[in-house]
Amino acid sequence: MYRGIVFCVSAVLAAPLMLFFLLPASAMEGGQSAYFKGYRDFLTGVVPKQGVQIRHDLYVYSGTERSTIPQGQLTLGVKQVSNVLGLTYVTPYRILGGDYAFAIRGGVTNLDANQSLLNRFGITTRRSGELTAFNDIVINPIVIGWHAGNFHWNVLAAVFLPAGNYDKNRLPNTGRNVWGVSPQFGATYFDPKSGWELSGAAIYMTSTANADTNYKSGDIVHVDLAAGKMLTRAFKLGVVGYYAQQLSADSGAGAIFGHRKLRAAGIGPGVTYTFALNDSVVSLVAKYYREFSAQNTTQGDSGTLSLRIKF
Repeated sequence: MYRGIVFCVSAVLAAPLMLFFLLPASAMEGGQSAYFKGYRDFLTGVVPKQGVQIRHDLYVYSGTERSTIPQGQLTLGVKQVSNVLGLTYVTPYRILGGDYAFAIRGGVTNLDANQSLLNRFGITTRRSGELTAFNDIVINPIVIGWHAGNFHWNVLAAVFLPAGNYDKNRLPNTGRNVWGVSPQFGATYFDPKSGWELSGAAIYMTSTANADTNYKSGDIVHVDLAAGKMLTRAFKLGVVGYYAQQLSADSGAGAIFGHRKLRAAGIGPGVTYTFALNDSVVSLVAKYYREFSAQNTTQGDSGTLSLRIKF
């Protein structure tokens, strides 16, 4: 009864934000993935016991790209502050011996972007803009998780829906105006006795062409990693990282900056603090990433504060 009431109240309160999802984006289209790099971290292979899990992330990012394109020298600066709200419901049902769940995430972003292009004639053109708006929806209609001792793993399908704020004539956009599909696999080894954990996730991201610009972003593979050790029953200290590699180049008549492929990597510290609150389990997660080896995308620093509550 209590869980049913909590689920209904949580769904009502979360509904306005669940309509939207965080996406770092710009009218350039290339150089930014629809998948939120580093979103999957500690215990990413674990589908929890039946019930509701709410997750809220505050994400801050600042980065710069400097690239040579057919038109000359491109410079792009991005500053971003995002709030992301996610809701996962683990059902009592099982599929192929695994626990079945589904999820939805949404967010709102403040995006400040500036772009300059130095052409071959020495002339510089500049664009800039700032936008605070909702982002595209992402839903996970299928999440299935298995457990075997200290090993946990899951598969899921994510669908990205073009519901965010988009204008092809504007530099900063919080929506992408495309549909996306992302199959994912996550795995975790966690030994409660020693306190050691190793988690990782593989994400494949593909999307349709932007009908307004005739721009087709290439497919991207993401890998998110996290390793840590429980120093006390509540406190975990670890390292987090990610790697993103575009497999197919951007294409279409709208890809005026060339057939580009992005690449980016990030690494940094991560900490978690977990405690019980009445019948709920609450986790606070803090992460910092320093990016390196970026190509055809921005490179910078990001930080995330995450609150996760399991009812």
